[in-house]
Amino acid sequence: DALKQQYRNVQVAVTVAHLRSIRVFVVGDVQRPGAYDISSLSSSLNALYAGGGPTSVGSLRVLRHYRGNQLIGEIDLYDFLLHGVQSEDRLVAGDTVLVPPAGPQIAVYGSVKRPAIYELKDRATLAAVLDDAGGATVAAELGHIEIDRISANKERETVSVDVPASSSPDNARANIATFPVYDGDRVRVSPILPYSQRVIYLQGHVARPGSLAYSDGMHRSEERRVGKECRSRW
Repeated sequence: DALKQQYRNVQVAVTVAHLRSIRVFVVGDVQRPGAYDISSLSSSLNALYAGGGPTSVGSLRVLRHYRGNQLIGEIDLYDFLLHGVQSEDRLVAGDTVLVPPAGPQIAVYGSVKRPAIYELKDRATLAAVLDDAGGATVAAELGHIEIDRISANKERETVSVDVPASSSPDNARANIATFPVYDGDRVRVSPILPYSQRVIYLQGHVARPGSLAYSDGMHRSEERRVGKECRSRW
């Protein structure tokens, strides 16, 4: 636009031929720690990618961005890996990206969508851990969640979420939302039983042997009706 004011009947196209490079340092529990020359438009995630990512003991919840001795900010990689939210931080020459060791970890398996080992950040609840695991599947029985727990470097114990059998799914979710979890817990979400509890099985000389839906107040006369249907065909 500035050139068009000085020239007549001209069309101007400007292209960036080369981006300035900056040198940053990626240290801590990363695959390839060291100094890297990256684009001046790069973020801490780009620097971590250049360093090969965290090691098996590196944290995925805390990525620290330093400028000299000053902490510029911390990035939670779960925001990007699980929710697609990218950070807006920008690096300058001489910045340092640090990956500390992983914090508390919890294993989640059973009827969840993403069974895996997840890292906790601060104090967490069972509902937050299940949310990281993609949530429970439709076949999960929320009233039967067992946790294998290590009690303060002493012994291993098994605890369960206190959900009465007569509770509704909403009440079960409310109890899960307030249930605390700790480092080293192994959470197992049990599936519902593979058979229906409200069914009657009909066998023998009947027209349609098999399962019959049960309803409250049901009488044997309905079974006799099925038997008569069989005899009428004979």
